[in-house]
Amino acid sequence: MVLDTDTISYYLRGSEAVKKQFILHQSELASTAVNYAELIYGLKKRDNKKYLPQVELIFENIKVYMFDKKSAKLFGALKANMQKKGIVVADMDLMIASIAIANGETLISNNLGHFSKVELLDVVSWV
Repeated sequence: MVLDTDTISYYLRGSEAVKKQFILHQSELASTAVNYAELIYGLKKRDNKKYLPQVELIFENIKVYMFDKKSAKLFGALKANMQKKGIVVADMDLMIASIAIANGETLISNNLGHFSKVELLDVVSWV
């Protein structure tokens, strides 16, 4: 289960529904280096030091998938196919989706409308 940036943000802000799912699935949780980058960027942009230790703790205790050659190849194929169909998804989100698909993982995101555009991606919301 790959946690998207928004799901981790809901957890940090105290969403009870998301916290329950974190506990229920704690041994299955993963995320990506791309999500980590998005979270660090968001915190630095807002000069928000409050959540930084929690973000670091989360990423120390879950599997973190990298954007590797397999994910990159899938990204290229998905992006080309989507462009031909006129479907636009931001590159970082498509990278996250590609990593999840390449590793046979479900993406946990509240952004169902956005990620549902990506073929082959299994996406679920905990919110």
